[in-house]
Amino acid sequence: MKKTIGMTALLFLMMGLIGCNGETANIDFPFEVGDIENIEMYHYAGVPTSAEKKVVVAETDITDLYDMFENLSLKEKQVEENTGADVTSFRFNLSDGTSYELIYVCDGVKNGKLKSSTGNFEYFTRSDIGSYWFNNELEAVPVEESELPMQTN
Repeated sequence: MKKTIGMTALLFLMMGLIGCNGETANIDFPFEVGDIENIEMYHYAGVPTSAEKKVVVAETDITDLYDMFENLSLKEKQVEENTGADVTSFRFNLSDGTSYELIYVCDGVKNGKLKSSTGNFEYFTRSDIGSYWFNNELEAVPVEESELPMQTN
């Protein structure tokens, strides 16, 4: 009986340590969903010269993206970027003429770094943010590398 109690206590301790292996965070946008005019999505695989852009203008799609980012599970964990990774970026164009940028660098299936120079953060996430590029029927058009949201290292 003592062994069973000891093993159970050890199991709970290990689960607690695994669950606390990084500070969790959420994005708290400094604007409301109603302030967004449109969202420009950018994507490239490997090299920025292959970048494409889609523009989200439907109110329901804008709300879905806004809510998705606010509800993401993020961790304050250092992640090294791989050369040639898939990059999906989002530029929230606001009604006051400013913008807010998010950059997701994929590091495998549902692994990646979400960062923002305007939000001044960098987090790790296991969410498949890149799937939002592929899971819509918006038209993709080529863009110049200079139009991409600015990456910070």
